[in-house]
Amino acid sequence: MFFVIRLCPEPGLAAGLETSPQLVVSHFSTAEAIVSLKVKTDDHFTIRYIHSVDKTPIFEEFRLDRKKGLVLEKTWFKMFGAGLGHWPGHGNLSQDSEWITIDNIEQPLGRFILRIGSLSVGHTIIYHEQEINLSRLAPGARVLVEFRK
Repeated sequence: MFFVIRLCPEPGLAAGLETSPQLVVSHFSTAEAIVSLKVKTDDHFTIRYIHSVDKTPIFEEFRLDRKKGLVLEKTWFKMFGAGLGHWPGHGNLSQDSEWITIDNIEQPLGRFILRIGSLSVGHTIIYHEQEINLSRLAPGARVLVEFRK
């Protein structure tokens, strides 16, 4: 039997031992963790979902930054739709025959709140080869997405 006892309310040090950096998704109202992934500082993860109106995939790529927390670096999608666009001065817009891409956004978010969509929206975290479908775990939930150093 294995028990984990969190002695410190602040992530990072517990009982004098350093913990690994983690990407944590928790219920906003209760702080109960839904997902906790061991990650590396300066690594990247992606959130993929299906646009609720256009029914096309959207990808948002984030960097795990020790000082800034989560940093939005890039987004790509198939078409401009409701809620999608490019703000001049926020990244570089490019387009090929299939995708519209905005890269070099470099928008520090620290952490953010996400309303997880239904199964048809399919909010999914992609970290390396691992995919975690948040819509299967907590459809409709309001969650906090954060990088714990």
